[in-house]
Order: sequence, then C-alpha cells, then structure tokens
Amino acid sequence: MSSSVRQLGSDVITLVELQAELLQVDVREWIQSFIRPLIALIAAAIILLATAPVALMSIGYLLAATTELPLWGAMMSAAGVGLGLAAMSAGIGVWLLRRDRRILHRFSAELRKNVQWLKETLRSSPATNAD
Repeated sequence: MSSSVRQLGSDVITLVELQAELLQVDVREWIQSFIRPLIALIAAAIILLATAPVALMSIGYLLAATTELPLWGAMMSAAGVGLGLAAMSAGIGVWLLRRDRRILHRFSAELRKNVQWLKETLRSSPATNAD
C-alpha cells in the first residue's frame, strides 16, 4: 500500500510540474500575441487624445457657422458626438473582451482532466488495495 501511495504522490507531483510548464507556455504565447497589438493601440490612443479635442472644436465651429445654433450649442453638440463615439468604442472593447475567453484554454482543459484523473484514482484506490 505504501508503494501505491508513493506512486500516486509521484504522479501528482509530475502532473503539477506539467501543469506549471503548460501555464508558462500559455502565458508566454498570450503575452507575445498581445504585445504588438498593445503597442499599436497605445500609439492610436496617444494620437487620438492629441487630435480629438481639435476635431471636436472644429466640428463645433462648423456647426455654429453653418446652422443657427449659438456657439455654446454647437460646442455641446460636438461634445455629444465625441461622447457617443467614446461610448461605442467602449462597448466594442467590452464585447471583444467577453468574446475572447480563450486565454489559458489549454492550461484550463488539462487542469480539468488532471483533477478528474486524480479523483478517479483516489476513488478506485481502496478497492484495488482490498484485493
């Protein structure tokens, strides 16, 4: 019986080591696939933050010049357009985050399999030793 317990302990330690290695691989792949898009998004955000106020002010002045809105009304309309675009962008970002739940999918799948194997092994252990 003690050899069975030692073997089970050894198997569990091996599984934990393999799970840790798989986690490292999954995290490394996720980071590598995430760096380039993150750099592009940061650059886009910096450019957007620099140009958005100018664009919204221009829209406000254009509205004031081409409509009968007072300047404050035209500026508020332009700000509303900016807020609407920001809300749509945030909604798309949240939707994309919810859609992409594949991060660490291999690690999670293997962990479930290994836990299930361990449960089955522990359940069947006393029956095997009784023989």
